[in-house]
Formats: sequence, C-alpha cells, structure tokens
Amino acid sequence: MSDNLSPHDRRKAMQAVKSKGTRPERQLFAMLAGMGLCAWRKHADEITGKPDVVFDREKVAIFVDGCFWHGCPHCKRPLKPQSNRAYWERKIQRNVERAHKYNQQLLQEGWKVIRIWEHEIKQPACRGQIRKRIRQAVDGQYDE
Repeated sequence: MSDNLSPHDRRKAMQAVKSKGTRPERQLFAMLAGMGLCAWRKHADEITGKPDVVFDREKVAIFVDGCFWHGCPHCKRPLKPQSNRAYWERKIQRNVERAHKYNQQLLQEGWKVIRIWEHEIKQPACRGQIRKRIRQAVDGQYDE
C-alpha cells in the first residue's frame, strides 16, 4: 500500500504525534498515585533521555516505551508500514540504539532505570509486576 499523503502532509501528520501525555503515560501516572508514591515528577527534560517519570531523591528514572516506536521484541503488532519500509526500520533502530545509550549513561550517573513497554502497561495482568519493579527501585531493592 502506498502512502496517500504528500511529503508535506506526512510531515504535518508526524509532527502531530504526541510524545508527552500519551495514554500509557497517563496510566503510569495513575498507577503511581494509586500506589501512594510521592515525590515523583513527570517529563524531566534536564535528565539524560528525558524520562517520563523520575524520583529524584532515589535516582529512579522510568520510561514508557511505545511498542511501535521503540521496536518491542514481543509485539508482532503494530507492523511496520509497508511503504517506505527502509525508512521506518532505520528510524526504529535508531530509537532502540538511543534508548540503550541513555540507559548506559543514566546507569553511569547512578540512576536506576526502568523501561515499561506500552503493551505491559495496557495489560492488567502485567501491572502487578510493574508495581513491584517500581516499588523495589524506589525502596532501594533494585536488581535490573
């Protein structure tokens, strides 16, 4: 299937894709509030990788990675677009490499890093494990 938008219109459509305030992020924020956790903040733009949530005192950085944009190894969907496939493969691979680089930098800076996949936060069965990982990191029992 070919792209039915002009390059200009495609660019406008891509610029409209949200990077903050996404549904998975909002689910994470609600989860943290439900856990009774305090002293966290959203979208720490001054910290390497711009984590979605940080606990500054505990040095915990949490990212919610979209399965499509970050190349989730567990999801077969969403499939990469059929048009301009090489572009999308390069773009997603760069995102994967950037996330790995940010993880390494944050670890060197003494941060604990938690990455949550979009599909995990959407599945009620996975949320208990997410809560456990966050609680352990915040309580200093981090083992990732």
